[in-house]
Amino acid sequence: MRRNAKLISLVLGMMLIMPAALAAGQSGLATAARQGTASFHDVNQAGSAGYVSTLESLGCFENPGTGGMGLHYLNLSLLDGSVDAATPEALVYEMTENGKLKLAGVEYIVPLGAWGGEDPPELFGRSFHVNTTLGLWVLHAWVWTPNPLGMFEDWNPSVGLCPEGVPVFGS
Repeated sequence: MRRNAKLISLVLGMMLIMPAALAAGQSGLATAARQGTASFHDVNQAGSAGYVSTLESLGCFENPGTGGMGLHYLNLSLLDGSVDAATPEALVYEMTENGKLKLAGVEYIVPLGAWGGEDPPELFGRSFHVNTTLGLWVLHAWVWTPNPLGMFEDWNPSVGLCPEGVPVFGS
């Protein structure tokens, strides 16, 4: 009986520790994302690192019923089928009404054809999902602007919608 009680205590203890350990791992990856992108609050630094605006090709991303996603700056040289928390394939900027760009989050991207696995790519303990329109596996991480819907949701109500007159994706 005493042995069963010890086993139950051990299992209950592990159940309490595991979520904290997983959260710490996710937090460490989010820290790596912030550290790897901190200099990109200055969009000129992003440009110097190979990130280019997708405004002309894709426009600004928004979902008026849910929230903004903003303007993406993409580094085409990183679309190689691998992901690194500190080096996202895209930077996500909120476009403010006064024309300023504010780094809000990052996006990890794997072209569908570049992924050889049967299961989706994963990062932060999260599976990527398919953007069928663009033919990509994607995962957003709102590491600079908190998202009340969750760090890894596509849309963020805390990010403003695209300013008037700016082309919007899909329109």
